Amino acid sequence: MMTVELTDVKKLRRLGDGAKVFPMAKIVSPEVVEIGDHSFIDDFVFINGGQGVVIGNHVHIASFVSVIGGGKFIAQDYSDVACGSRILTGTNLKDGHMSTSSPRDLQSVTVGSVTLEQDVFVGSNCVLHPNVRMREGSVLGSNSLLLEDTEPWGIYVGSPAKRIGGRQRLPPDEELRRKLAGQTQ
Repeated sequence: MMTVELTDVKKLRRLGDGAKVFPMAKIVSPEVVEIGDHSFIDDFVFINGGQGVVIGNHVHIASFVSVIGGGKFIAQDYSDVACGSRILTGTNLKDGHMSTSSPRDLQSVTVGSVTLEQDVFVGSNCVLHPNVRMREGSVLGSNSLLLEDTEPWGIYVGSPAKRIGGRQRLPPDEELRRKLAGQTQ
């Protein structure tokens, strides 16, 4: 049986060592997309390169995630986007016709960026709107809607998302390895 690949990974601006784009992932405008070392883009992910996509090292973008809107998306090292989440780097506003098939001069559109800093986790089926930044270590719980920036190491849930707590800052990798190796399983 022949394997079909929806994205020609040779056209990516960068595909890091040990990184994998699964065959059923679709990347539009791959020439503006960079994927760091040991990162994974699962089957059934859709990424519109827009103004640029930079995915760091050890990042996981899970099945059925979409990055759309024509803006910029940055996912720094060790960040993770769980199944079904939507990253909107651009969207129509209420001031004009909201149908994307309307004439462009009759639409009010915002195009911006979404940034996930290091160690961020986005739960399943979340929606992130344009011009938000999830600060280092923050978590967005499943089915949440993010309209504003998060604080570092905060935990957010709801629609719209509100901070409900925090998590401990992770130690440097070598110290974390030693700590985790000492835990019983």
